[in-house]
Amino acid sequence: MRIERVSRRSPWPLIGCGCAGLAVGVILILGISVILLLPALPGLAARVAGFTPKGETQAIFTGAPVSPPVIQDAVVPSSAVLEINQPNIGALPADQNFYSVTTGTTDTGMAVAAVTFTEANLLDICRQRTTLCSEANDQFRNVRLDLRPGGAVVYAEVSLPDLPVRQTVGVVLRLDATGRQFEIAGVDIGGQLFDVPPGTLSEQAAQIAANGNALLRQLELEASGGVYRLNQVYIDDAAVTLILQ
Repeated sequence: MRIERVSRRSPWPLIGCGCAGLAVGVILILGISVILLLPALPGLAARVAGFTPKGETQAIFTGAPVSPPVIQDAVVPSSAVLEINQPNIGALPADQNFYSVTTGTTDTGMAVAAVTFTEANLLDICRQRTTLCSEANDQFRNVRLDLRPGGAVVYAEVSLPDLPVRQTVGVVLRLDATGRQFEIAGVDIGGQLFDVPPGTLSEQAAQIAANGNALLRQLELEASGGVYRLNQVYIDDAAVTLILQ
């Protein structure tokens, strides 16, 4: 089966990442798509004084994580390839250890696959397939992903414009009510959550989230002689699990 790759250009200009198009992240993230938000961090950090405090970041992740459905007759396919549909990422074969995968059926007999990423898996993709998480990137340092029940926070030490200091800033994401895409909950600094102020910055942040969610919808897994597409996303403190049908 031939799969056409779709390349999308973000309206937000890249800031020092040196790659063509915004890189896929958590995914991110979240899990993969969360990495798309990293280019926004310098501007967010520089303007945080104008943000509205929203309390503690942890408060929005207080619900118990919803477990993925149990796959019936689960097997590990002999070969599997996850197609990200992003030029810099491309195909991710399962044997490269970027994720684990099982296939089987639902309790109604429908073919289903589960693709699971750990925090380490997602950062490995970022380091090996993009420049955002590489040591060569001087603007973003110590990029890390903190998975939470139903969401994630992507942290990085970012350079502040015109200042010789770095600020650790996190972009806070959570699954929306559909469980199929992410929404931006705000910005984390020191465990405190700040709202993104209305206007251009808020509109750009929303567009980046939309681009990341579009990538999630384009994911395709070739395994066990079939092609699977995203049905649901599940996140707990340890992993992101994509259920595809």
